[in-house]
Amino acid sequence: PAHAQESLELATVETDVAPNVSSRTELPSSPVGRGPGGAKKPTKFEVSPDISKLSDEDLSYVAELEVVKPGVGSILFHGLTDCRGLDIDSLVHLDIGEVLVYPDQALKPPLGQGLNKRATVTMYQCWPPNGRAHLEDAASRERYRGKIQVMTEEKNARFIDYDCCTGVWKFQVEHF
Repeated sequence: PAHAQESLELATVETDVAPNVSSRTELPSSPVGRGPGGAKKPTKFEVSPDISKLSDEDLSYVAELEVVKPGVGSILFHGLTDCRGLDIDSLVHLDIGEVLVYPDQALKPPLGQGLNKRATVTMYQCWPPNGRAHLEDAASRERYRGKIQVMTEEKNARFIDYDCCTGVWKFQVEHF
């Protein structure tokens, strides 16, 4: 496609593992989203607070919006988010090792608006491509954690943590 995409990729080089973080970031959405014309519709994500139960006025300033795909990961959008007219299912993609927000760059709003804002991403099931068995000793776990940290920072994200025992990777982005 004509759109350049920056992304963090899981299992890209040798034993390097990292989810995809992109300006095309697919995220989980709530049980109910807004379709064309503002109509409520079921979604593939859990969203907190439950935006399907909010008035239009309350939708205009949702604090700490969290989109979750159980067993896969979550995105916590910091600050206030105007959720009026947001169709989370079409704006967010969250899969094992991949997070995309605004897959269609034409829909991406200016920095700080919509979902194009600071967020904390938590990804589950992030394992080395050659399996967890390679992380049995403390030295191997620390080396691998260091690789994840470097890869995260190379993608202009802030590394928060990677737990080799649980496969949970957490990082922060300033925007998508």
